[in-house]
Amino acid sequence: MRLNRASDFALRILILLCKKGEVVPVDVIAERLALPKSHVMKIVARLASADFVSTQRGPGGGVQLQQSATDIRVGDVVRAVEREFAVVDCLGSSGPRCVFEPRCALMPVMKDATDAFLGVLDGYALSDVAFGTQNPRRVV
Repeated sequence: MRLNRASDFALRILILLCKKGEVVPVDVIAERLALPKSHVMKIVARLASADFVSTQRGPGGGVQLQQSATDIRVGDVVRAVEREFAVVDCLGSSGPRCVFEPRCALMPVMKDATDAFLGVLDGYALSDVAFGTQNPRRVV
């Protein structure tokens, strides 16, 4: 299973916010993580709608964690950012249907595998990964 880049970026943003422990302007997030500002803004909007972060506009504004890093589960972040977890078409909401449906023994196996993947991510809090991660190095 491969997550989309938005999940990767969302986790990086949250790790940075956890390490900073304060309001961080979007420009600073984009610079420190070497990400396009437009991507950061879109992902921050998703994280805010899921109540992981809060945003403040204007001078002194930016983004900060809305919850404690020990309360934010990595699996919950991924669920909030990913659109779909279909590792095979029959688990998805769109795309080609399988000729073996509705009675295919592979479908529940793939569903179990997806649930196990997310279960592992649920076992980790943001604090677990943030405090073991180095500060981002300066991009030249």
